[in-house]
Amino acid sequence: MGNQGITKLDDNSGEIMARLVARIVHDFNNPLAAIIGFADLLRNPSVAPEKKDRYVGRIYEQASKLSLMVENMSAFSSVPTPQNGRFDLGRTVMDLYALKVDGLRTAGIRFECEIPDEPLHVFGDRAVTSRVVNSLLTNVEQVFKENPSSEKELLIRCSVVDGTGSVDLFDSGPGVTAGTEETIFDPFVSTRRSGGLGLGLSVSRSLAEKMGGTLDLVREPDPPLCGAHFRLRLGLHKD
Repeated sequence: MGNQGITKLDDNSGEIMARLVARIVHDFNNPLAAIIGFADLLRNPSVAPEKKDRYVGRIYEQASKLSLMVENMSAFSSVPTPQNGRFDLGRTVMDLYALKVDGLRTAGIRFECEIPDEPLHVFGDRAVTSRVVNSLLTNVEQVFKENPSSEKELLIRCSVVDGTGSVDLFDSGPGVTAGTEETIFDPFVSTRRSGGLGLGLSVSRSLAEKMGGTLDLVREPDPPLCGAHFRLRLGLHKD
C-alpha cells in the first residue's frame, strides 16, 4: 500500500451538496410535521392528561431525531485533512477501547480488544484513525439499539494482515445484507430504521483513502462473531 493514497476523491462537491440539501429537506419534513402536529394538539385545553404525556413524548422523540441529523451534518461539514505520519496503531486502538468500554458495557454490550504485544507502526493520522474507528463503533451501538437481542458482542482486533496494519471490527448483530457491500459506503445510503443522513461510512472510507488506506466490509468463513465485519487497513511505516 505504501505511503501514497490509493484512491483520489472525485471532485463532485457541488453534486454532493445538492444531494445533501435534498436529503435534509426530505428527512427533516416528517419529524417537523410530527412536532407541529402534536404541538397543535397540545393547544387544546380539553385534551386528557394521559394524551398530553403521549404527545410530549412523541415531540421529544422527533426532536431527538432532528438533533441526531444536525450532529451528523456537523460531522460531515468538518471532515479533516489527515496529517499523515508514523504512529502506533495498536496503542491508538487500545486508547479508544479504554474510552469506550465502560459506556458500551453499561449498554449491555460485551466489548473485547486484541492488540499485538509489540508496537505496530503505520503511516496515517492517529486522530483521524481514531475518528474512523469510533464512527464504526457508533454504528454498532445503533445497530444493537434497533435490533435488541440477548447477545450483544463486539470485538476489535489490531494486527498485520497481508502486509498492512489492520483494525478489524466484528459484531454479533444481524450483519449486512448480501449484495450491499459497496453501496453501504455511498453517500446518503442508510440502513438504519431510526433514520440518519447515511454519511458516516462514506466519510470514514474517504478518510481512510486520504491516509493511503482502505475501509471495507469483509466476508470471510468462520468469523469470530456472526454479524458485520469491517476492516480498516493502513500501510506499514518503513522505519
